[in-house]
Amino acid sequence: MESISFDMSLPHRQAEIVSKLKQEGRVTVTDLVEELQVSDETVRRDLKELEALGLVRRIHGGAITPKSDQEEPLLARERFNMREKARIGQLASRMVSDGMSVFLDTGTTTLALARRLTAQNLRVTTNSLDIALALRDKGAQVEVTPGTLRANDNALIGIETLEYTRRHYYDVAFMGIAACTLAQGWTDYAQEESALRRILLGQARQSVLVVDHSKFGRQAYVRTFSLSDVNCVICDKRPPRALQEAFDAGNVRVVFE
Repeated sequence: MESISFDMSLPHRQAEIVSKLKQEGRVTVTDLVEELQVSDETVRRDLKELEALGLVRRIHGGAITPKSDQEEPLLARERFNMREKARIGQLASRMVSDGMSVFLDTGTTTLALARRLTAQNLRVTTNSLDIALALRDKGAQVEVTPGTLRANDNALIGIETLEYTRRHYYDVAFMGIAACTLAQGWTDYAQEESALRRILLGQARQSVLVVDHSKFGRQAYVRTFSLSDVNCVICDKRPPRALQEAFDAGNVRVVFE
């Protein structure tokens, strides 16, 4: 991805934020409040607008330079939009009924879903050790894919993971994803996630993406799906109008309340 440039078409305050981020690679809300002499709410609104333009990437307490091929560790991502992810998990859990076979891939929003599953006699397959542990005491039959352990999020990845997934079928696959734009569709930061999610698309009766609103308007490194490839999108609020219209045109069900 090209480095951030100082865009004179931005409002002056936002241009200052972009310039500082270009120089330092990371900014905090606290520092920006002090330097710009504005409120915490104003800084957060600026960062949200800049992220929608693809000029920053918000993290807990501030923002970093957007990198389309790199994702924050799971522990850092889990603190971001916690209430929204909990709400998505609650909505997604309503799609799960007794006796179903479910796949949950790695991610903070699928982890939020795992914590809210209450259906009985579930068979849950996952490539996330964190999700497997979250389900340990819920009475579900939990199967963990083989694979190589990735340190930053306790995910199992690799050829063995993909081959195992190809041999099984599921009533529903719940998947996270990194980003979504009208032009590029659904994108991911790593080839491993992208490949697994494309396989799951063909192995599940229902394919469901669970995403919080921060994923809309962002672009990651690897193209995973077209906008209309999945059956359902569950999010914490209505997607931007252009995306909602594209989902409607592609017969993709969107659930947000």
